[in-house]
Amino acid sequence: MTAVALIVECPRDPGVETALRCSRCETPICPKCLIQSPVGARCKSCARVMKSPIYTLGTAQLVKGGLAASLGGIAIGAAWIGLTLALPLGGFFSIFVGAGLAWVFTKIMDFATGLKRGPIVVALAIAGIAIAWGMQFLVFDPRIAWSGVLAVGVGAYLAYQNLR
Repeated sequence: MTAVALIVECPRDPGVETALRCSRCETPICPKCLIQSPVGARCKSCARVMKSPIYTLGTAQLVKGGLAASLGGIAIGAAWIGLTLALPLGGFFSIFVGAGLAWVFTKIMDFATGLKRGPIVVALAIAGIAIAWGMQFLVFDPRIAWSGVLAVGVGAYLAYQNLR
């Protein structure tokens, strides 16, 4: 003898008929509402989908990250100006400057946010790199300052790879 599935209306999507049920509470669920879990299809209440805590920033961590990006950008920008005055850092060496920028801002964001990851942390790190580069325009001729765009690109890419 086979069991016959009872077709009912989905409580979350009125007008959608379904024979599926939550594997935990037996609530009817349509294919749009179900969440596949390791133990079967579940409704949103039983699945308890939560965002990973590594990607969740609190207000305090967001403020610390913003301050760290701003102050770090100013400090690293001043150091970058000093290095540019002492050594010609254009061309091929920009790749190494960019790698250094990425490493420094990854460490700054790790410290300020408590090792958090995600798009907000990436944006803060890239903003810090942009601030450091922007400091170049305060001191140097724009042609010299624009030579750092490769370093900024490399730094932004590597920071993204480290913090995503």
